[in-house]
Amino acid sequence: MSQAYLQPARFLAGVLLSFSVSNLAGAVDCESLPNPLYFPATTLLEALLSKVSPVLADSARVGDEAITVIHFPLPSCSAYETHRTRTYLPSAGQYYLPDGSAATCEIPTLSELRSDLTAMDVGGVTCLGGENPPGDLVEFPSHVETLGFVVPRNSSQLAITATEAHYLMAYGAERGLEVAPWVNPNFVHVRHAGSSTQLTVGANIGISGTMWSGTLESHQGSGEVRDAIVAENTTGNAEQVIGILNSSKWELASNDIKVLAFQAYNGCLGAVFPDSTSISRDKENVRDGHYPIWTNLRYVLRYNSDGNATSPNGEDAAARAQRFVDLMTGVENIESLDVVGAVIETGNIPTCAMHVQREIDGGVMSVFQHTAPCDCSFLERNGISSGCKTCTESDECDGGACRWGFCEPQ
Repeated sequence: MSQAYLQPARFLAGVLLSFSVSNLAGAVDCESLPNPLYFPATTLLEALLSKVSPVLADSARVGDEAITVIHFPLPSCSAYETHRTRTYLPSAGQYYLPDGSAATCEIPTLSELRSDLTAMDVGGVTCLGGENPPGDLVEFPSHVETLGFVVPRNSSQLAITATEAHYLMAYGAERGLEVAPWVNPNFVHVRHAGSSTQLTVGANIGISGTMWSGTLESHQGSGEVRDAIVAENTTGNAEQVIGILNSSKWELASNDIKVLAFQAYNGCLGAVFPDSTSISRDKENVRDGHYPIWTNLRYVLRYNSDGNATSPNGEDAAARAQRFVDLMTGVENIESLDVVGAVIETGNIPTCAMHVQREIDGGVMSVFQHTAPCDCSFLERNGISSGCKTCTESDECDGGACRWGFCEPQ
């Protein structure tokens, strides 16, 4: 096997993807919105923002510190490049009104507005092909997103190994290097070199997502991958079909898609599902480190030499960006904003339910203990009985702590 495939490749962001919106002629000027936060970020953040942004925009719930989060959906590394290079923003963004309805705003022509922060589903090291990120950019790990290999429900396949996945993605169906039954690259549904899904999966199978075979069936969005796989249930091709998705997508299509168990390199347990079983949603094997294909959502702020957040849009904008990150990572909490619940509802794992951590994508995991664990709440909100005692006060928890209505161990 050529060692060239194992070397990281620098991802060069091309022309930024402009956010497509309908009826843009009726969009308001972004600068006219109250306390705007300019936020180019991964497209996978849209579902979470739809839950938290209306709260943050509502002065009746959060007071004078209301923030209008203006999201510019981009692939993770394109969003990172926008922030890293202080590139001017795309022409339009999406934000939410306090009533939960989505709206669009337009960046004025020749505006010098730039990003206040960014967020991505991979680390800066991954986007920069192994290079260290600039020292003034600080990453704040947040919730965990699970990814994996999926097949149509009518496929008989149950598992894939890291070695099989490496050969499949590196060589497609090159003669003599095929991986049965996925021998037709037209039925191997992937994303593209700048996709965080592809980069994360690549980091766990020993070949960068920027170096996958060009013969594979590439898609711009995870929704396209999901729909393509679902469609193959009725074509007679299901056995040859495979794709990559995040759990929030495959769980919504669980009647038509199933996730494969994955055997990591040097995996002593064999192939394991992200969950304790093929049909559970407890993410047990992700949370305890047995299933490796996961990544943290990272918020990225720029800091000056004094250790303070900074933004090209001014001090007030920098302060808003810092507060937003503090709220989204649990450093600060307000009663009206349930970030943990929103993370769970969007199919992800809050860090308070994790027991492992890693510094780089696909890297070695280490034991992690959150200062305020939420395992009971995570399971219960996913419809799984945790066996935990319900509570209203910590005094009821025999030395533990009452959080979100359940007694947690500390």
